[in-house]
Amino acid sequence: DITKLEDIKSKHAIDYISKRSQTKVQSAYNCSKDSIVKKISPNTLNREIGYLKRFFNYCIDMEWIKTNPFRAVKRYKLESKKERYYFTKNDIKLIMKNTSKFGDFYTFLLNTGLRPTDAFKLRNRHLDGSYLDLKMNKTGDYLSIPLSKPIIALINARKDSEFIFPEVRSDRQRRNALISIQRLYKPEFVRNNNITLHTFRHTYAHNLLNRGVPKEVLQTLLGHRSIKTTEIYANWVKRD
Repeated sequence: DITKLEDIKSKHAIDYISKRSQTKVQSAYNCSKDSIVKKISPNTLNREIGYLKRFFNYCIDMEWIKTNPFRAVKRYKLESKKERYYFTKNDIKLIMKNTSKFGDFYTFLLNTGLRPTDAFKLRNRHLDGSYLDLKMNKTGDYLSIPLSKPIIALINARKDSEFIFPEVRSDRQRRNALISIQRLYKPEFVRNNNITLHTFRHTYAHNLLNRGVPKEVLQTLLGHRSIKTTEIYANWVKRD
């Protein structure tokens, strides 16, 4: 029933976040079929707490209020990050053996490390000789990466269409591309390892680090702003 910013107290902020932490989500693969419901993650809660703190600091700067009620809210402790799952050689054989329509798309992701959201929109104009140049959806930064000869040949064979991968232009097609992979594993395995199209990017990073590619080079190839993001992969890779 609070209608004025100045009436929001620290108790309200703490109670709100406590209630928010009990929010249930059903985004995991086949969780509804298996009657598995997870609560909102600590990472998501911390992002929301940060947003609310910044919002009320802005209100203070505008002289609408004098104190920030969310200053009393403590961030949630995060579990140590586990190794990001990557596709093994046997996984890749299994995926390629059981797909036809999305085979080229999977091959492209596996050999470039490009985010699926960027690969969805690829057009021929993004190909500059042996380089791929595009503006990334996630960061808005520009990415310029070299392509191998097999990938260039794959793209050249698709130059007749406006988009390089027209088979993943709609949301339904993209879901099908994802489900085609997830259905090869048990639902519990998919949930625990977060198997998505993004797993191809993890696989690309793991393979390059395993071959001895410096993390600074991988940072450029993946388009990471911070080397710390790339080090998440590097910390788990033990070279053969």
